[in-house]
Amino acid sequence: MIKSIAIYPHHIDEHYELKIKETAELAAQYGFNEVFTTLHLPELSLAQQLDCLKTICNYAEKNNLSITVDIGGEYINEILRSKEYSDTVKKLKIAFIRLDYGFSKKQINDLYNSFNIRGFVVNASIYSEDEINEIVSEMKEIDEKLEIRGCHNFYVRNETGIDETLAMRQDSYFRKYEIPVCYCIPSYSNPRGPLFSGLCTLEKHRFISIEEAVADLIIKYQASYVMMADEWLTEREFKEFSETVEILTRPLMPVEDIHVRLADTVTDEERNIVLGQHVFRYDSPDCFLRSQTSRQMAEYARRIKPGNTVKRTYGSVTVDNDRYKRYSGELQVVMTEAEQDDKVNVVGIITDREELLKLRRFREKTVYRFVEDDK
Repeated sequence: MIKSIAIYPHHIDEHYELKIKETAELAAQYGFNEVFTTLHLPELSLAQQLDCLKTICNYAEKNNLSITVDIGGEYINEILRSKEYSDTVKKLKIAFIRLDYGFSKKQINDLYNSFNIRGFVVNASIYSEDEINEIVSEMKEIDEKLEIRGCHNFYVRNETGIDETLAMRQDSYFRKYEIPVCYCIPSYSNPRGPLFSGLCTLEKHRFISIEEAVADLIIKYQASYVMMADEWLTEREFKEFSETVEILTRPLMPVEDIHVRLADTVTDEERNIVLGQHVFRYDSPDCFLRSQTSRQMAEYARRIKPGNTVKRTYGSVTVDNDRYKRYSGELQVVMTEAEQDDKVNVVGIITDREELLKLRRFREKTVYRFVEDDK
């Protein structure tokens, strides 16, 4: 997976340089491989931004992080026309240039041949299928070896992030060329101004945890490229991101143990339903995993008496009671927060973070063996 952080140009001083150094070192420590930055901020001149870029590239290179630079349309020609600017960019060992908007085939050719870059990142959010086909064709005409990536926009203002339908449609246009597409997710330790609402691609990711956003992208969107778009991440955030990716991308065992802390109110019949092997229905919603095993093994309309019908928290293990008629005896794992339901008994809870992440991969048809957690 391509794991990217963002560092943006600021007025250079010792404090700014120290933050770049610390961030690049943490990124390398936690397995990140790219730094994303930009050269079209209105509050700084191009010369000031290039000075910042030198510092960012210096610490990126020291930590084996590649550099992707976002260049706005108005700056492309300015860089290409100026020998001073061009010479500066040539020395910085930039890997990819993200072409945000307003570029021509000639500019692509000049940038590629002038700066010895590996390739270009195309805005994945704004082009139609025909436009993407044309862009890819033009780039490959310049050099078949030229690498192409996609990167969705991030959306600063609340309620402007894209929705699932658009994201998946855009991804499909790139997937046919086997082009990886980057999604941006926010952090909240230091959200970027001026709105401080998190830099996310998908609106549904704006106020959720790093773990939830990364899990959603890997499992639902099959993302292989994710960027933490807010800068100056804490070590805890680096760790949460890295661990989530590692757990969700390592091969599962044929049978995975899941530890369940049973409720004090659990009955012998409920215990027998919970403990043992479970395969979850492929068509389960993401938030309520339905055990196929419990339905197959349960008698028709198995009579489970109502009990402990309390609010369902993340990780709750539940068994439907006889108020749910034919569903009585069905086991579910709750992967969200859900209200109390007098038809649903809460019989236990799973608290281990790694095991909960493994459960998110239920569509891989893994067998989960539920064992009692006696802690």
